[in-house]
Amino acid sequence: MSLPAFLPSARRVFLMNLVAQIGIVVTGGLVRLTDSGLGCDTWPRCDSNTSDWTPHQAVSHHAYIEFGNRMLTYVVGAIAVACVLVAYRMLPRRKDITTLAWIQIGTVAGQALLGGITVLTDLHPMAVASHLLLSMLLIGSAVALYERSGEGDAPARLLVRPEIRWFGYATVAVAGALIAAGTVVTGSGPHAGDLKAKRFDVNIDQMAWLHADLAFLLLGAAVALALALRVTDAPLVAQHRVWWLLGVLIPQGLIGYIQYFNGLPEWMVLTHMCGAALTVVTATRVLFALRVREDQAQEVATEARLETREPVATSY
Repeated sequence: MSLPAFLPSARRVFLMNLVAQIGIVVTGGLVRLTDSGLGCDTWPRCDSNTSDWTPHQAVSHHAYIEFGNRMLTYVVGAIAVACVLVAYRMLPRRKDITTLAWIQIGTVAGQALLGGITVLTDLHPMAVASHLLLSMLLIGSAVALYERSGEGDAPARLLVRPEIRWFGYATVAVAGALIAAGTVVTGSGPHAGDLKAKRFDVNIDQMAWLHADLAFLLLGAAVALALALRVTDAPLVAQHRVWWLLGVLIPQGLIGYIQYFNGLPEWMVLTHMCGAALTVVTATRVLFALRVREDQAQEVATEARLETREPVATSY
C-alpha cells in the first residue's frame, strides 16, 4: 500500500517537521524579545479577566504576538500528526520510524503544556529555560527521524574507529551543556519577556564567561573531530558534516561576543537562538555519518562520489 496522493513523501514530511521545530524556537524568541511573554496573561485562555480564548481589540499588540505563537503550536502539531501518518504508511513499516514519529507528537504536547506553565508562573526563568531545552531535544529527535528515514533497517556498521564515535558523542554532549548554560545566561539577562518576570539570581557576567568557555571547548572538540576524521581517511560525508558544524559554530561564537559587548541587541539575540538550533542540527547529523547500514552502503558511496564530483560507475 503506497502513500495517498494528498500526502508528500515521508522524508519531505519529516524535513517539514524539522523546519517547523526550528521555526517555533525563532518565533518563541520573538515573543520574549518583544516583551510579549505575558501578552496573554493566562493559559489556556488569553485573558484572565474575561472568558476570551483569543485576543480582542481592547488588549495591546503583545497579546496578538503571544497568541500567534500559541497558534503556531497547532501547525507544528499538525505536522507531527502527519509524521505519524506517513510513518505508518511506509513500506516496509519500521518500528524505529514510527517510534520517532510518535515522539514528535508527545514532545509537541509537552511543549504546549510547558508553555502554559511558563505563562502561569509569570515567565519564571526555570520554566522558560526548560521550554527552550525541550525544544532543542525535539529538534534533535526531528533530525534523528529525518536521518533514519533515509537509512535502511540493517544493523549499523561503524565507518570510523570506535574512539572517534565516542568523541562524536562527547562533542554533542558539550553542545548540550553549552545550550543549557546559554539558557541560564538568558534567564539572568535583560530579555525576560515581560517587565515583571523573575530572573535567575546569578552573576550574569560569570555565567556569560562560563558559556563562552563551553563554546571554546565545543569549537576545539569540533576541530579535533575534523582532524581525526581527516587523518583516519573517514568517509567524506562525515568529514563534510563536521565542516558544516564548524560553519555554524564560528559565526555563532562571533555573534555571541558581539552581542555581549553591545548590550544584547534583540536582533542579535534572535540570530543567536537560531544558531543554537542549527548547532543541534549539525552536531546530531555528524553522528549519523559515522556509521552505515549495509542496505544503504551504495547510497553513501554515491553521495561521497557526488560530493567530490567523481563519476559514478554505471552498468549497461
